[in-house]
Amino acid sequence: MPAFLRETLPWLLAAMAIVFSLVAPQGSIAAAPWIFLSSAVILGVPHGACDPWIPGWVLHRPSRPLFLLIFFSVYLALSVVYLVLWRIFPLPSTFFFLILTAWHWGSADASFEIAPGSRWLGLAVARGSLVMLAPFAAHPDEAWQVVRLMAPGAAECPPRSFFLAGVALALTLQLFSRSSWKSWMETFLLLCLFYFAPPLLSVGIYFMAFHAWRHLLRLTALRDHLVSDKIHLWIKSLARLLLLSAPLTLATLLFLPWIPHWAHSQIQKDWVGPYLILLAVLTLPHAVLVGWMDKKAPFIKS
Repeated sequence: MPAFLRETLPWLLAAMAIVFSLVAPQGSIAAAPWIFLSSAVILGVPHGACDPWIPGWVLHRPSRPLFLLIFFSVYLALSVVYLVLWRIFPLPSTFFFLILTAWHWGSADASFEIAPGSRWLGLAVARGSLVMLAPFAAHPDEAWQVVRLMAPGAAECPPRSFFLAGVALALTLQLFSRSSWKSWMETFLLLCLFYFAPPLLSVGIYFMAFHAWRHLLRLTALRDHLVSDKIHLWIKSLARLLLLSAPLTLATLLFLPWIPHWAHSQIQKDWVGPYLILLAVLTLPHAVLVGWMDKKAPFIKS
């Protein structure tokens, strides 16, 4: 896998977000919700819209109509159950989403670093905890407002020391996982991103430029069995993958206006809160599927 696609592009976008936040702090605050919402069509939702075809790519056989019918039934059932639980228990459902996302993002990053095992587990927990806790440690009030977009009844934000301690533990755990120098460089860059950029901007950049982008690179390798480092081959394959995901991406976004009605009557009717809940209910089946893929698919070393 070309290092330019795997590392250089995500790092460059993170650096641009940092510079933007330093040069135009008010502009970055105003742009943050829109940059985060852009993940609905730029890599974020599309990377999950490839899910129906993953089993076929992993098992090296086409996905038959009957299998796709069963797949969509189970996938939607999990999402609907989670959405119903969100209506009844919005705050616990929100915290479950944050914990699940931390694990999903952390394990995905770890899979680009080392093979599954005890070190992989440590790095997965370390990276996921860092990505989830650092925005709260840097901007506790602003980040907690995002929580209240999903759970309006949330109490006051915990003290900053709670989140700082969590970040310190995450860094310690990464140290014990004996990760590479590239991983530490990326960790430092992400710490700068979460410190200088507003929470929605920093998390949006991580979601699109790191998590979703690298997931699509991994799917490209699975689907087309790419072993070459020629960038143009990867770009062509990524373009085909995004084109494949487009119909399901659009279909998914049709549910967005219904989220405030079904999730909780007090959910604000702006776009950020409902979009976060839409991501949450889709993350549950997506994370289950990717966990299965991690067990079946070959390890991709950075």
